[in-house]
Amino acid sequence: MLKILQLTDLHFGEIHEESRDRDAATKALISRLVMEHRPQFIAVTGDIIWSLAKKSFQTFREVLAFINDFGIPFAVTLGNHDAEADFDREVLNAIVLEQTNFIIPTSLLNIGGRLNYYIELQDAGISHRLYFMDSGDYDAHRFGEYDFIQHEQIDWLVKNEKDFSGISQLFLHIPVPEYKTARQLGLAIGHQDEEINCPGLNTGLFSHIYLHTHIKAIYCGHDHDNDFSAHYFGIQLNYGRVTGFNTYGSLERGGRLIMIEKDKISSIIVE
Repeated sequence: MLKILQLTDLHFGEIHEESRDRDAATKALISRLVMEHRPQFIAVTGDIIWSLAKKSFQTFREVLAFINDFGIPFAVTLGNHDAEADFDREVLNAIVLEQTNFIIPTSLLNIGGRLNYYIELQDAGISHRLYFMDSGDYDAHRFGEYDFIQHEQIDWLVKNEKDFSGISQLFLHIPVPEYKTARQLGLAIGHQDEEINCPGLNTGLFSHIYLHTHIKAIYCGHDHDNDFSAHYFGIQLNYGRVTGFNTYGSLERGGRLIMIEKDKISSIIVE
């Protein structure tokens, strides 16, 4: 069995007087989750730092080094708060890619600093792909507040899935609009205590996933008071559990533990 620990919305950075203590609590929690659950892989789904906090660029380096020091293969996709300062996603991506335990990404696509890639794992002879797509930050077109997946990213995903016959999963920061639809239909199980802050423009990622890929589960972060899962047209839509103490939200801090056993995928919230 393969175990993947999803961490999301870490929000490291000195934005309050209490930030240092809260960040220390976040590091202690992550260390405990890794020690208790012994994952073979760590997936970080965005908002690693408060980029508008002081010394946030150095903070990003320190957080990546902290995760790297576990000696466990990991992958990262950025969130909307990671590059709001005077540095862009390209600079942060360079730091991510230089980490010794960051995975060797396959089919790396860079669209304006938004990295997309996958890693392929094996369990009992079955191939599992983990896709990481950067969902951006804010919508310059103002269909809504938050950015949307670009058509080039969707085309890249479909192309990579075309000749693949295994099982795939997708990690990103901002939920796709179908999370909202699934909740409205009463399919959500788990905490659903916050508005779903998805893009205002639906560019068709979910429809292409459903029609043209082997993706069976999607994982996001972004909304700190949601941690639900919803089974929607054969695809599991999952929120992670907010991990960082240095941010809003009433839920107990934690992560989502994903378990792969042969052709089965399941996940639970861990605190």
